[in-house]
Amino acid sequence: MAESTTTVKHDVTVVFGCIELRGALVHDNENRVLELENAEGPAEPISISLQGYGFTPEPGNVFIKDWSEHSGLTARLAQAGLVTPVHALTVGPFRSTAYEVQVTL
Repeated sequence: MAESTTTVKHDVTVVFGCIELRGALVHDNENRVLELENAEGPAEPISISLQGYGFTPEPGNVFIKDWSEHSGLTARLAQAGLVTPVHALTVGPFRSTAYEVQVTL
């Protein structure tokens, strides 16, 4: 039987700008996805794919954008002990910042 590549931490509150959501933070390591599952609706994506820019996160890591509603999100997740920033990247036509983080659920 294959070992699961999904880790879950329940009862997590994530702040997106002025919106606060509570649910289960789910990390799918195989697909490099981190999302917040809640009872109110569909899962809220935390991570972002940067494959279009030629970037793939290392195993155990995901990318988190630091613009729009995700501005400051990496710092808040790190302060809560949910991720550890590895390095910053500059992407896109607006030279926006994204972070590669190690998920530490």
